[in-house]
Amino acid sequence: MALTSYQFRNQPYWLGFVFAGQAFTFSYREVIPPGESLNIQISTGKESITHVPNRTIVSQSEQLGIKLIKSSSFAPGNKRIEVINLDDRSKIQAATSFFANASSVYGGTVLEESMIPRFAFTQGGSPVESALFERILQYDTNYILSITNEGYYPTNVLVSMAFYKSGN
Repeated sequence: MALTSYQFRNQPYWLGFVFAGQAFTFSYREVIPPGESLNIQISTGKESITHVPNRTIVSQSEQLGIKLIKSSSFAPGNKRIEVINLDDRSKIQAATSFFANASSVYGGTVLEESMIPRFAFTQGGSPVESALFERILQYDTNYILSITNEGYYPTNVLVSMAFYKSGN
């Protein structure tokens, strides 16, 4: 069960950040050839912590290997992924940025490793802790979300992530 707040009538704690214009989302879709990876570079801001309460990865048909890697070496991604504020009235921009097509990824600390079996579609791909906890990303740090097509055919993949920022 997620933390709840009296102020927001027992709604999830992060919902208060939506009302404050501090919650964001992105979705990104790409076809991954067999044996290739989609590497999404996540670069956190210098003055706010990024909280990730929800992440979903959907596969068309092939098995995917998924890793979240902290502080690896890589060639930066060149395709910026648009981040949307969940409060459409807010002008606040996310301090965390996302880029597709990072390459030459090596080293770093693997924080999480999971997979989506072939033809399982959305079964899997979510961190095991996501139902009870949220991933908190460190200030001013680079992460790679690496999604590898471990199958024999190209597969469509959709990545969606909700996150919010805070000062603590």
